[in-house]
Amino acid sequence: MLNTALQVLFKDGSVADNTYQVIAEDGALPQGDVVLTVEQLDQLAQVTGKKGLFITVDASPEVNTFPLDQLDTIFIDFAGFNDGRGYSFAALLRRQGYQGELRATGDVFKDVLNYMKRSGFDSFVVKEGKDIQEAAAGLGDFTNPYQASTAVPQAHYQTGA
Repeated sequence: MLNTALQVLFKDGSVADNTYQVIAEDGALPQGDVVLTVEQLDQLAQVTGKKGLFITVDASPEVNTFPLDQLDTIFIDFAGFNDGRGYSFAALLRRQGYQGELRATGDVFKDVLNYMKRSGFDSFVVKEGKDIQEAAAGLGDFTNPYQASTAVPQAHYQTGA
């Protein structure tokens, strides 16, 4: 499940505290920014702050319809390093027109951040036990990607730069 105690790393390298909360075990909806699971989407209208959705590999945007125009942030969980569905989910949500924040959670660490950024992610919850400052420094490791992506609509070789 989502760890809301961890800080958030943004694609520009800045770090901030997480403002999102999850619904309590007793079902009470907290005030402020709330992240809901797919099963809790019926409570979206009652959220008073920013609205977030937490999706796992079991909730593909290819077969599920989400209220994209009502969501401020979509959290996509990476269950493991060897599972790339989160990258596909991010790219698919961008192709579906989602303009809000995409936040990677779960097995997120320095070596995968550039791939996540290129797939359309805006922010990252770095895995507990990994150094968030080291991860932030790694965001600038690759500056001129060869291939186009959701983050770079035209590849470097296509721009003539």
